[in-house]
Amino acid sequence: MTPLKTTAYACFATLLCAGMIAGAPIAGRLAQLGVVRARMHLRMAWRTIAPLALPEYTDAPLQRAIHLHAPLRPPNVTFVNGHMDPFTLDELRGYGVLLFFGTRDCDGLCPHVLKQFTRVKAALGAHASRVRFVMIGVDAGRDRPHSLLRLVRSYDPDFMALTADAQTAVPFAHKHGVTVLQASRQTGSALVPLTPYIIYLNPQGLWTMCFPPDVPAEEIADEIIYSLAF
Repeated sequence: MTPLKTTAYACFATLLCAGMIAGAPIAGRLAQLGVVRARMHLRMAWRTIAPLALPEYTDAPLQRAIHLHAPLRPPNVTFVNGHMDPFTLDELRGYGVLLFFGTRDCDGLCPHVLKQFTRVKAALGAHASRVRFVMIGVDAGRDRPHSLLRLVRSYDPDFMALTADAQTAVPFAHKHGVTVLQASRQTGSALVPLTPYIIYLNPQGLWTMCFPPDVPAEEIADEIIYSLAF
């Protein structure tokens, strides 16, 4: 074999090895994505077959991800974060964002959603670094930004809290299907959010999915992982 051919084969072998090494992480991600997609399909198949095989089986239709056929861009709103700085959701572009609406004194539902956030974050594993978890306070008159931040970070130090005045926050919540009630007719009475869904914004900042709070955390995580891949 001539020296030229030897050099050519050595270069080809080097490039092949380099390609395999560089492609290994991509192959690993594709394999993981395939597993996630398979789990999602199996769940769908089970929910179709189970009621036929097991008449006593029940699975509430809302207890699964709801996909928006026409993704929506949230209104451009400037909030205040827990450090008293102006903040918009555009600053979270590039991340998947799970958000819900609540108040510091919200009984039952808000603690439930925050606990669900911790479970989803754990289920995301390594993908959790690409997701932001946000609570939007609808009653800034009662919930100061730092107190709301202290609440969410009692569940996880990476969770975020945003607030805005009621004239801004309430219409923003309504745009996402949330009803906000006033506790009484008295001036200055508390606002109470009735939050049927956890909202998901994809890395492009579009509202693409929502989840009833009781969807298993593993299912929410799988939907997010699949979203992050595209």
